[in-house]
Amino acid sequence: MERRKMGRLEERKKEMNSLIHSFIYQSKKFTWYACFDYGFKTYFISGKKTAEFTYDYDYFNFVKSTKMLMSIRELLKKNHNEDVFILIRSMFESYLSTRYFSENNDKIDEFIFNPTMMALAYYNITTDGTLINRDKEEVGKLINPAGFKMGKDKKYYNDFYAFLCMFAHANYGVANLYTDGKGGYDLTRENYPIIVRLFTIFVFTKIFEHVVTVDGEDFIDVRTEKICYELVRKSIALQEELFDDVIEAYSKVEQDFYQFRNKRMIKMLNNMKKSLKEELGSLKK
Repeated sequence: MERRKMGRLEERKKEMNSLIHSFIYQSKKFTWYACFDYGFKTYFISGKKTAEFTYDYDYFNFVKSTKMLMSIRELLKKNHNEDVFILIRSMFESYLSTRYFSENNDKIDEFIFNPTMMALAYYNITTDGTLINRDKEEVGKLINPAGFKMGKDKKYYNDFYAFLCMFAHANYGVANLYTDGKGGYDLTRENYPIIVRLFTIFVFTKIFEHVVTVDGEDFIDVRTEKICYELVRKSIALQEELFDDVIEAYSKVEQDFYQFRNKRMIKMLNNMKKSLKEELGSLKK
């Protein structure tokens, strides 16, 4: 029985590894033939700040997320799953901000020009998140990721972001993942082998769906367009199965010491699964 369980676990890992590989392959192609700074092109020609800047921001975050996915693939090979959660958090922030800006395309300064001026040190930031220019004038406010959540993302955001932050910060609550169970520490443990891949696919599929599978996108050919849409469908179908499996697993864990953690995880996982039904691009669900 144990061998059968382990065999199924390995098959699931292989399925998700294959899906990650397919996403990387198609995303690298998309970066090459579709990603371009349309907003800045118009701005340099006419001096006008247009809604085309949402395309620039989409492509920036998509390419950034693709590069992170490539890094995640290498970390998974080494079983450095805790570090993958750190990258998932960054990717999740990219998705949230991209979706928010697309639906609030009047906030060009907040998403494009203010961050650029901050990076060049023309703007500074105060402790309360206010942006100040070199003439000591207030020019804007910093928006935290919590301010970007929309739609069904609101239902799971708090629990999911808190889970990811445990790995990004020096949080002793995850110290047990680095121990050998005998009072010492261990650098070789493989933690959350299914969940880390599921969460990777969950977040990347959302940004891929939002940016790539959109009517009017400039695909290199019809075949590639069909492949990209089918890739999202395949990912969502696999995720729905896996969320059910993981929820069932948490439901079967002893409900004494871990009862509150399990309850929180089950709620989060259910809300994440429900969010898969939300249309983020042009894929009909």
